[in-house]
Amino acid sequence: MSRKKDASLDTTVFDTVIDSGNTGMRAELADQLATLMLDPAAPEAEKELIVPALLKLAVDPVTGIRLRLAERLVQCDSLNADLVFAIIADSDDIALPFLAETRALGHWRMLAVAQVGDAARQMVLAQRGDLSAEVISHIAGHGNETVCALLLDNAAAELKPDDCRRLYVRFRDNAEIVERLLERADLPLEVRILQAKRAANRIHTLMAERGWIPANDAEAIVVDAEETTLLKILESAHLSELDRLIPFLCAKQMLTTSIILRAALRGRMAIVERALAYLTSSSLPKVRQKIASHGIMGLKSVISSSGLPASSFWLMRAAADLHADLAGRNRSLAPENFSRGVVEALMTRYDVIDSAEKMRLLDMVARLTDEHTRALAKKLKTSLARAA
Repeated sequence: MSRKKDASLDTTVFDTVIDSGNTGMRAELADQLATLMLDPAAPEAEKELIVPALLKLAVDPVTGIRLRLAERLVQCDSLNADLVFAIIADSDDIALPFLAETRALGHWRMLAVAQVGDAARQMVLAQRGDLSAEVISHIAGHGNETVCALLLDNAAAELKPDDCRRLYVRFRDNAEIVERLLERADLPLEVRILQAKRAANRIHTLMAERGWIPANDAEAIVVDAEETTLLKILESAHLSELDRLIPFLCAKQMLTTSIILRAALRGRMAIVERALAYLTSSSLPKVRQKIASHGIMGLKSVISSSGLPASSFWLMRAAADLHADLAGRNRSLAPENFSRGVVEALMTRYDVIDSAEKMRLLDMVARLTDEHTRALAKKLKTSLARAA
């Protein structure tokens, strides 16, 4: 077949071949027209003129012709939208490989496939490396679990925090989706917190139903595990994330006294300060100033305004003093060592604390801290009891 190099290309011969030619002639025509579409030197006007013929070949009754056309056109950077969708609407063995590789899909066409395509096409789409934010958002909000799992497995797909939140809300009971979400370094910490809470609730329910251990012991174990996990999440957060997470925890009624005291015992004063600032509706600098004060208008007033029990004062005081001492010497301690430092401060630094109060504080430390510090606290309590 010869062709002219201008927009006066005679297309009647194409119609004749398509209407009257045999399978071999139509297959040859499909190959020649695809070659023209792939020729970067061919005038755009000529390419536009052959689109009607290509559309007819894209619905040819012979599968082999449609397949060959799709295999050639998949390499084109630009194709008529009707032609793209005609191929995508074909049988799966033709449409899906084309959809996976075509360079002519583009943002709006992808979005159309995401919105109206069947599950098979959405699955292929979810694995592409060039998904736009809108397409990802649509899949996260509307795709079935298989499609969304493939999206999460797609390393090239850049999910936004809202996409992860939406996937969690939709599939929080789907273990495979949740597992994929938890593996993501960019998963919003609110989602990790909610999942930790759900996991703790499930364990508590399971223990209660099966009666493995007494109910009170089961609750204590679950609460300890939940709060330990939650504190690890908070410790991993950047300061800007903490500013968002503290109100979130309060709204979910998860910012408990024990969480704040656990953070204090580990020297995580950034968490403590922000929690107290939020609970007292005060600024962070103002709370820091009051924590640094030893008078009645200082830490005690912050604790009172925050709703924390007065019995938490000495643990908070010891943690704040130790943290200030270390900061003044430009030093830091690992969380476990910090906890033991708090115990040492409680035993040696404050003469106004009597033995009975020290034993109560050691009980509190043993309940809220790590295994090694717990053992130390219990040992010291036993020694105090014997001395008394």
